Amino acid sequence: MNELDFGGKQILVVGGSSGIGNGIAQAFCARGARVHVCGTRAGAADYSAADGSDLEGLDYAQLDVSDAHAIEAFAPPFDRLDVLVLAQGAVIYRRGEFEMAGFRKVLEVNLISLMACAVKFHPMLKAGKGALIIVSSTAAYHATKGNPAYNASKTGAVGLPR
Repeated sequence: MNELDFGGKQILVVGGSSGIGNGIAQAFCARGARVHVCGTRAGAADYSAADGSDLEGLDYAQLDVSDAHAIEAFAPPFDRLDVLVLAQGAVIYRRGEFEMAGFRKVLEVNLISLMACAVKFHPMLKAGKGALIIVSSTAAYHATKGNPAYNASKTGAVGLPR
């Protein structure tokens, strides 16, 4: 068996519409997986290469992970799940994380939603003996000036039980 052959596998990448999550989604797709990605915009057409997005070959669904009710209500367009990648992330610059609303928003996206998504998709992963991958940041290990919520949330992400 080729360990890099994901033919017939179902992958969900939350935060897979752009950035690192999108790169992960495209890598799974290139190895034969059917890949579903979630992002905050209404549709795949709302993303562009300038945003760091390449949604070609991927199935897209809107999901605002800062809203716990949206996660609970999310109806996945698949019946089984082999890999769940949690790559969602938010940061607010210009001291925005020093305001409580900004601090909470970043924690909600970068930390709280990880647990909410893991709980939501656990039954599907368990049934298929699937894997959970959580993407964090090197900011988990060092301070970045002006982003206390980002640092705290990324540190919390590496501390979640695997």
